[in-house]
Amino acid sequence: MKDMRKILNFILAGTAVAGLAADRPIGVIGGDPLARLGVRQDQLREIPANASVRFVKKTQYLNNSRAVITHTMDDSEKLVLQAVDLMDKYGIKATLFVSTGTGDIQQMWPRLRKAIAGGHELGSHSRTHQCSWPDTAEFCAKAFSDSEVTGSRDDILKNTSQPYVWAWCYPCGLCAANQAVHEKLARAGYLVARNYPDEPHDGHVIPNLQTYAGDLYNAAYTQVVQKIGGIAKHGNTDVAQLNAKFDEVYKAGGVYSFMSHAQWLDFGPNDFYQRHLAYLGGRRDVWYVPMGLLYAYKTVLDRTEVRALDTPPGTARFAIFNDLDPKIYRNSITLQFTVPAKARVLAGGKPLPERQTGLTDRWSDEYYRRENDTVYVTVRPNTILEFR
Repeated sequence: MKDMRKILNFILAGTAVAGLAADRPIGVIGGDPLARLGVRQDQLREIPANASVRFVKKTQYLNNSRAVITHTMDDSEKLVLQAVDLMDKYGIKATLFVSTGTGDIQQMWPRLRKAIAGGHELGSHSRTHQCSWPDTAEFCAKAFSDSEVTGSRDDILKNTSQPYVWAWCYPCGLCAANQAVHEKLARAGYLVARNYPDEPHDGHVIPNLQTYAGDLYNAAYTQVVQKIGGIAKHGNTDVAQLNAKFDEVYKAGGVYSFMSHAQWLDFGPNDFYQRHLAYLGGRRDVWYVPMGLLYAYKTVLDRTEVRALDTPPGTARFAIFNDLDPKIYRNSITLQFTVPAKARVLAGGKPLPERQTGLTDRWSDEYYRRENDTVYVTVRPNTILEFR
């Protein structure tokens, strides 16, 4: 963990906070990414129109999925572990936002480690979950101290094998619009921060964001799935309404992001939470992914280049590269090619496994999938891709 913190501090020391989301995300590293692959600029080539292997595009979501489902759950309540068991039953992947100095967290670590191994992520919900209305500048400065912001991050790294903490969640949704807080979260290395907007007036129930957030440090979600709780007047437990909102997002090919508090759920098979999970689970054309890793994917997608290379006869080679630190952005991305039926696919000189079925629920696996003459290659960048 000491090495991880050294890496993080080194990265953040060179990161500009202003305009971070737009032009220079966290984790940009210096030097020439092509040189790290052993490739020179003069080896890059344009692909002839009549080439047997042609790069088509980077797909919007992993494995060319039609839509995305991502779940977030807040607080260090032992009932979170019961919720994770249900998520695992239906294949839903979540960001579990834990407060590392409150609640039942000390008893939760063993199961949370297992959750990470199962494809979930832990995000930070501060150490002590301070809430006070209104969220004045003075309150925000106190509630977002180094102990709360970087200390909670370090607690997660210390107690789990998770290599990075990508996501933050504002306790009680407070200070989500505070620019000084945004800058502090960015300096701590968080890629995205999820809000809980206007709980006193039920603004948290259906923010209805169906794509990526425009402001990464004030990121909303699609809808809440929970009973009334906190200072809110209402929750949302109408299964038909919940399912219909997903159908709307799915039809548009968007991101369905729903959030819950475990202490405001019912867990029976005929109750709203499990029924909604059952409706969402098991879809072969959906990508199930935690929130932080979804936003990391978008960064990788935007900054990765695909360029053809010189090749011997009968082969095709492509440099897949970006300027991002792979210790932070461990995501695979999916590239669409037109490829002859018998071509083998290799990455870094090693054959990629062919995948024909299965859910898209791991964000760093590598494989390829054929659909007639189209091949979808899911691979981690900064490699040489070959077709033989």
